[in-house]
Amino acid sequence: MAMDELERLVRNAESLLDEGYYDVRPSGARSPSLSGILRAAPRRSDVIAEIKFASPTIPLVRDPAEFDFLLARIAAANPLALSILTEPRIFRGHLDLLRRAASTGLPVLMKDIVVDSRQIAAAASSGAGAVLLIETLSRRGRLRMGRQALIEDAHARGLDVVLEVHTLAEWDSAIESDSDILGINNRDLATMDIDRGTTTRILSERVKDRPVIAMSGIETRADVDAMLRAGADAVLVGTSIMRHADPAGKLQELRHG
Repeated sequence: MAMDELERLVRNAESLLDEGYYDVRPSGARSPSLSGILRAAPRRSDVIAEIKFASPTIPLVRDPAEFDFLLARIAAANPLALSILTEPRIFRGHLDLLRRAASTGLPVLMKDIVVDSRQIAAAASSGAGAVLLIETLSRRGRLRMGRQALIEDAHARGLDVVLEVHTLAEWDSAIESDSDILGINNRDLATMDIDRGTTTRILSERVKDRPVIAMSGIETRADVDAMLRAGADAVLVGTSIMRHADPAGKLQELRHG
């Protein structure tokens, strides 16, 4: 079988693990609970702002040297939380960005291709309040330990877990886990294709028992509203914010329309 995009990302993560990239010492403040914010009423926002500088589909969106400027502006625009890419080669992120994001006092999600408990330890050491796991990797047998063991490890370290799904079959598996939040990714990580109808289809077929975040392909306030109407509790938006000339202004537009 030809290597798809997700397998390429996994092999890259394994390489970084073997090189010791995720072996970091604890430092800085810990950000608050993402699931706590999602369950609160009323919430100050329904948009989680993601800061990323590149992706498999976009070689470079912005200069990583802009991080502190972007962080200050975006945090001032009152997102619900922050999502920070920490993979350094393909996404041009870094673990140190988590520490800087945690200093805002907002909930911070570590977004990465997590396959090993050392990455969860790195998230906790770097100030994240939550970590992303991907159900597809569990179903492919590409996690270095069982999904439930990784979730328990995250909980033992005081982290919330966002478990990402893309299909009904993945939802049915993920709902049996102890994850705190389910993320529905409108993007197929194998092909990187986006179908914004994914969130609506899954939530029209299934009943949620925990907070749900809709992810990928969200570009306008109308898109945000469509995800919320479908049953999502919040949306995670990265590319449309980062590609905009005024990222904080774009975040405000997504929040208020």
